[in-house]
Amino acid sequence: MSKRRILLTLLIHRRTRDKYYREHESYVVKQKAWLEGIRQEPFDSMPLDRQTYYVDTWFWPPWRFNDIVGFAEIELETSTELIGHLYLPEGRITRTTKKPLFLNFACASTQFEKDNLQSLRMAILEIAQQLKSIVKERKWILEVRQELINHVDFLAMIKEIDEINEK
Repeated sequence: MSKRRILLTLLIHRRTRDKYYREHESYVVKQKAWLEGIRQEPFDSMPLDRQTYYVDTWFWPPWRFNDIVGFAEIELETSTELIGHLYLPEGRITRTTKKPLFLNFACASTQFEKDNLQSLRMAILEIAQQLKSIVKERKWILEVRQELINHVDFLAMIKEIDEINEK
């Protein structure tokens, strides 16, 4: 059995970072208005410990790891070909279980020049764009940072992965 040679894992989010935090701010404003209506006093005039308590209960965890709906992987298939996989929620494990079942779709591929780092980087970007367009149909966001791809030596990474797999 050959071992997988994954070069990059990308996150798929429900919304952009900015939209996530804008929605959080909107939620906090609504919660403050609701609380002020009940207590019949402005939020800012409440004791500081009460303000802190409420703000803490309205907290949303950080976007990057808490608004994820799936993952994408870019993998070296052959010495000159990359494939992209999407792991997306598709149904449930059972009808009564709320936990989503993530299915693997190999849904993008491209080729590059062997031992050519620039060609490999361009192929990775191409795969990422293919995956991004598939995810966009669901109105989700695939996080791809071109500057990261441009600064990683994927050829050295492949060599290291192959050495580990030989052991």
